[in-house]
Amino acid sequence: MAMKKSEMPKTPPKGNAAKYLSYREAWARIKVACQEGFYLEAITLQESIITDRLISYLTVVGEIQKPTEVHQYPSFGKLIQLWKKQNPLPIEVGGQTSLQEAVDQWRILRNQAVHGMVKSHPGTPTVPVDDFLAVAERAAHEGTLLAKTVSEWCRKIRKYQEKENYL
Repeated sequence: MAMKKSEMPKTPPKGNAAKYLSYREAWARIKVACQEGFYLEAITLQESIITDRLISYLTVVGEIQKPTEVHQYPSFGKLIQLWKKQNPLPIEVGGQTSLQEAVDQWRILRNQAVHGMVKSHPGTPTVPVDDFLAVAERAAHEGTLLAKTVSEWCRKIRKYQEKENYL
């Protein structure tokens, strides 16, 4: 059985404790994966975090409906399209001139990293392993920043929406 990378919090989490503990474990694994060079694990978890935050936001604003099964939500690319539709003006946050565009560009880089090691046209060589690893490392580091930025943006939007609904 795999060992958890995160420790239990000193105080019990408020709200959705299971979600909090899952995120805590995901962030701990991202940190270790980046330190140890397991960039694909980091990238996978980063995409999962960004996807989850976009699903939460797009559900709250009514852009998507909650399906019966969690795997029935739109794809990562479609979620980004819906996010851009809901927010056509660039979201300038976290050093990004357009958070939506930065996430979409990272999605493309992420695809290169995830599929790049062995994928090539039939009969042609793959990308050299060192080049692949450089792309994966870049995607992992960019993904960490973007996952944090999207999470923080969603947190601020949710607080704003709760305040607006309260007034």
